[in-house]
Amino acid sequence: MEKYKRRIFAVVIIATLSMLLQQSVLAGEERLLGKEVVFVLDASGSMKTNDSKRLAIDGIAQLVYTLPSDYSVGAVVYNTDVVMETKPVADEQRKSLITETKKITYTGYSNVGAGISRAVEMLNGSSARNKTIVLISDGEILLADENSTQQAEHLYRETVRQAKENGITIHAIGLGGEMEDERNSIFTAAEQTGGGIYYTSQAEGIQSAVDDILTNRMGIRQMTAAIADTDGKIKTFSLDMPFANASKVRILLAGNTVIENLNTNFQAESAEQISGERYALTTMTYPKGGQVEVSFSGAAGSRVSITMIPEYQVKPKAEITYRDTMPEKENGLRYEREASVICRFYDLKNQNIQLWTEGYFQHGRMSALMKDADYDAALEQGQFLIKAQVTEQKTENIVFDYSSLPVNVIDTEMLTIELEEPPALSVGKLEHLYLLIGLVIGAVLVFIIIGWVWKHPTPLQPPQDEKPEPGKYSYVGKLNIYITRAPSGYDIPPLSYDLFRLPSGKVISLREVLESCDIKEHFAGAEQIYFKSDAGRNIILTNNSDCTILRSREILMKKKSYQIPAGTKMDVAFEDEISELTIQYKDLKPSEMW
Repeated sequence: MEKYKRRIFAVVIIATLSMLLQQSVLAGEERLLGKEVVFVLDASGSMKTNDSKRLAIDGIAQLVYTLPSDYSVGAVVYNTDVVMETKPVADEQRKSLITETKKITYTGYSNVGAGISRAVEMLNGSSARNKTIVLISDGEILLADENSTQQAEHLYRETVRQAKENGITIHAIGLGGEMEDERNSIFTAAEQTGGGIYYTSQAEGIQSAVDDILTNRMGIRQMTAAIADTDGKIKTFSLDMPFANASKVRILLAGNTVIENLNTNFQAESAEQISGERYALTTMTYPKGGQVEVSFSGAAGSRVSITMIPEYQVKPKAEITYRDTMPEKENGLRYEREASVICRFYDLKNQNIQLWTEGYFQHGRMSALMKDADYDAALEQGQFLIKAQVTEQKTENIVFDYSSLPVNVIDTEMLTIELEEPPALSVGKLEHLYLLIGLVIGAVLVFIIIGWVWKHPTPLQPPQDEKPEPGKYSYVGKLNIYITRAPSGYDIPPLSYDLFRLPSGKVISLREVLESCDIKEHFAGAEQIYFKSDAGRNIILTNNSDCTILRSREILMKKKSYQIPAGTKMDVAFEDEISELTIQYKDLKPSEMW
């Protein structure tokens, strides 16, 4: 099924790129935006009660500013009728859109039929390949009289039907007690178009719905850099910036408090900062990597998350090498040729800058489609390798699927390569081929005879139980665990596991430790890394896996046990070559354990 999904994706990309090439552009700069979002906001009088702090507008602003640059964004605001409408605009015009939205007042009745109808009209006239509506409302359709209400309800149902037919996805966020029942007619728009249904009794919950729409519904790739509990004082964080030379990186601070005294320190070509009621956004253009320092303050008892949303414009390039071998067929006239296509990725505007060479992207999975063949591989030093058999001179197009990488690719080009036909065999080469085939056949016969004579091979010994013998001492201390990259590609906040709670004879694996910390992802090889108690308040580590474990630059050998004193740090690279974590064994005083 995944194979067919990639092929469908590739067909869509090829069709889109073909349209792009046929478009006449102004000064060679404008490109067709492929995704559009229209926000539809209920501004009826009841919103004065359900959203007295106007957090719905703040939530819309946060989502608008967070979207990557390949989204154009519009808005429709309604009460008794449509009171504001802005057709989808490009990234540079988002600020003016939000400025207009902030001017609205909550008054009048609720005619969601008119609001949704105007949004669908906007998107039906668009050539975008991805169309989304986000609806925020606090109640059913209600107008001054029953006849007007029925007309608005009919318009709503008909518009939802049109949205479904035209591939428009509607996400519905219900606010207040009247929306608690998910059978509410407002939610049918999401149900019928495959969108998300969200309910929150308080306006403060709109942000959670917005976050879920961004990540799980719209697939916006982002990285949680830090989570901070605020105490009213200024907090300062030094964050790694793994997205060097991205066309843009947005750093979003969002939480349930007003974010104040925001200050950021970094290297980039340019930057812009925008603040709302419960969010603050810094947008960097072509950051240089390294560290980003962020400081801010928030009300005591609140929590703020710091998220990075990277976006790239990508131009793939290829370098081709060949390996020619003698043909297997006796009457072959040409060498058999295998092409190694080494693909590297560069910034679309500055094609001297190679992308994704940082360690953060090492082993990141990607896929590509060339003709009818799918290729799936990991990035190695920013390179993606395709190996293909070549039988003739031909031109091939390669379409890349970047969706498995932790970034948003907002613009790219199809890669076209020229493959050279394999050289012909000379007559002398053919004679040499026949001799080689004869030697191979002779060697095969020799091995068959040896196998026939050797009838009683030594039986294999059954595998021994690899789990270490139990320890004789009591456990003390704990393990501090820092997961720098999970199998999904994301970091996980620091974990702690108390060893002193274990019985002395217990031998526990790293997998059991992670599961006890409520980590659901599978770390390949963790089940064969064991800990047991030892004398002198130490523990013993035994590595029976194929994982690589470093202790102060020393590689801990497989099938051997090592004494681990307190304060020791160990780095583990797992068998899947993707996951990594750091373990620190820390001794605890008796007063700290109980």
